[in-house]
Amino acid sequence: MTTTAALAAVSLPLPWKPERGAVQSYEKIREQARIQVQGRANGQVIHETLPLAPGFGLACLPEPSPGDIFLDLEGDPFVGEGGLEFLFGIAFNNDNGSQTYTGDWAFSRAEEKTAFERFVDFVINRLERHPDLHIYHFAPYEPAALKRLMGRYATRENELDRMLRAGLFVDLFAVVRHGIRASVESYSIKKLEPLYGFERAASLTDANKTMAKMQACIELDDLDGINDQDRTIVQTYNRDDCMSTWQLRDWLENLRAELVNKGAVIERPVAKTGEAGPDLTDWQQKIAVLIDRLTNNVPADISERTPEQHARWLLAYILDWHRREDKAIWWEFFRLGALSAEDLLDERAALSGLSFVTAAGGTAKAPIHRYSFPIQDTDLRGDEDLRSVGGARFGKVEAISLEDRTIDIKKRQDTASFHPEAVFAHLIVPSQVLADALVRIGEYVADNGMTGDGRYQAGRDLLMLAGPRVGGQALKGSDETSLDAAIRIAPYLDGGVFPVQGPPGSGKTHTGARMICTLAQSEKKTGITANSHKVIRNLVDEVIEAADEVSVPIQCIQKVSAKESNLPRLQFTTDNAALLAAIGSTCQVAGGTAWLW
Repeated sequence: MTTTAALAAVSLPLPWKPERGAVQSYEKIREQARIQVQGRANGQVIHETLPLAPGFGLACLPEPSPGDIFLDLEGDPFVGEGGLEFLFGIAFNNDNGSQTYTGDWAFSRAEEKTAFERFVDFVINRLERHPDLHIYHFAPYEPAALKRLMGRYATRENELDRMLRAGLFVDLFAVVRHGIRASVESYSIKKLEPLYGFERAASLTDANKTMAKMQACIELDDLDGINDQDRTIVQTYNRDDCMSTWQLRDWLENLRAELVNKGAVIERPVAKTGEAGPDLTDWQQKIAVLIDRLTNNVPADISERTPEQHARWLLAYILDWHRREDKAIWWEFFRLGALSAEDLLDERAALSGLSFVTAAGGTAKAPIHRYSFPIQDTDLRGDEDLRSVGGARFGKVEAISLEDRTIDIKKRQDTASFHPEAVFAHLIVPSQVLADALVRIGEYVADNGMTGDGRYQAGRDLLMLAGPRVGGQALKGSDETSLDAAIRIAPYLDGGVFPVQGPPGSGKTHTGARMICTLAQSEKKTGITANSHKVIRNLVDEVIEAADEVSVPIQCIQKVSAKESNLPRLQFTTDNAALLAAIGSTCQVAGGTAWLW
C-alpha cells in the first residue's frame, strides 16, 4: 500500500497474514485510513467511538468535580543535566466558580523547586475542599516530570505519593486513544481541537518561534534575552493548552453521556483514598525520628561541618534510600499495568498478540500452555513471572522460542482457563531487609557516635573516608606490585575498608582471590558479596583456582536463589542458616548477595 486511500479500500478481514506484528494492529491502521479518507471527503474532522472496554478509554473518566485541575508544563530537556520545567500552567474554577489560569515561571533550579512545591501544595490544600478532584493532562509528560522533580529535590515526596496512589492524574490522550477514532493524521491535542471547537488565542506559528527562542536563551543562560512579549506569547500558548485540555474533557464527558443515554454501561474508575498503608506510615515515622537524632546540631552549610557531622548527615539521608528507589520500580509496574494489549506490543518487557496453541504439560491446577506470537522485540528469555493486561499475576515463563515464536507459560490455578492477548514481566525484589540493615547502623551511630571501636566499623569507616586499618603496614612498597602488596597486607586487615580499584581486566578478581587464599592460611573466614550471584560465583571460581595453585585446602559455599548440584570444592545452598552454620566449620569462604549478609 503506497497511499492512505489504497489502504482504506482494503477489505476486512485482511486478505493476507502480516509477517510482523499483530493482525489487530494492521486492522486498526486500515480503519484509521478509512476514517481519514472519509473526513477528507467531508471536508471536516469527524470521529467515531471505539468498542467499550473496561478500564480503558471513556471508562477512565472519573466523575467531574468543581475542584478539577487542568495541568500543562513547558520544559526544555537540554538545560543542564535533566532539563528544566520553566512554566507550570494550571486552569481551575476559583471560589466563585469562574475559570482561572495561573502560570508559574521558573528559570533556575531554585525557582523550579519552588514552583514544584507550590503546585503540590496547591493540590493538597484544594483536596481539603474538593476531595473528589482530579488533575487532567494530555499525554504522560506531566506526571513523569513531577516524579522527576520530586526525586531531584527530595521534597514533597509523601504528598506526591498520595496524589499518585489516589489516581488523581487523568491522561486524556489515553482516553482519546482507546475511546475514539478521529479523521486526524496525528492525535495531538492541537489536531483534535476541531472536534470540540476550541479556538486558540495564540498563533501556533508565533508561539513555536518564541518557544524556540526562549529555550535557547535558557540553555545559554541568557535570561536577559527573554523579554516581556516573549513571556506573554508563551504564557498565552500554555493557557491555551490548559483550557483546551479542559474543553476536551468536557467534550469527552458529553460523548460518554450520549452513549450512556443510548443504553451503554460505562463504569467510572474506582475512587482511591491515597492514604499510605500502616506499614509505610510506621516506617516513615521511625525514619523521621532517627534522621532527627543523627542530624542534631549538624550545620546546614556543608563547609561548616566536621567530618563526623557530615558522615552522620550522609547516613541520615540514605536511611530511606531503598524506599525512594522502589518508587521508580512500582511506577514502572503501574505504567505497564495500565497499557492495553496493543500498547504492550511496543514494550520489550512484554509479549502481545498471543494465540493459544496447545497444552504443553503441567498439572490440572497449574497447566503449561503454549502460545504463538507475532514477530516483536522482547527481553523475555525464560523464568520470568508474568502479569496479564491490568497487572494481575498470571504465571511464569517455562520456555520461550524466539525462532518458532512460541512461549510456554506455567499457569496459576486462578488463571488456568484464561487465555490473554498479552503478558508482561516486571520484577519487584523486596528490599526491606536491606533498609532494616541501614537502620541498625543508624541506631548504633545515634547511640554511640560515628567513631570508635564497636559494630559496623566498615560502614562507619566508609562514611568517614577513613584509611584502611592495616596494623601500620605500608600500603605499597616502592618496588612492590599491587598483587604482592595486597597479599602481604591481607593478614593484617583489622576491620574497616581496604579498596582495590581498577578498570575491567586490571586484575581485581585475580588479586582478591589470592588475598582470600592468604586469609584462609591465617585461619580467617571470608565472606564475598556483589550485586549478582554470577559475579560472586566468578570470584569463588577464581578462589578455587588460586587455592589449587598454592595447595591451600579451601572449601567454599554459596547462597543461591535456586537449587544447584554441589561441586568438589564448592557447595550450594538456598538456606541462609545452612550457610552461616557452614562458614568457619566446614567452609572457609562463603558468598551471597546483600540479602544474605
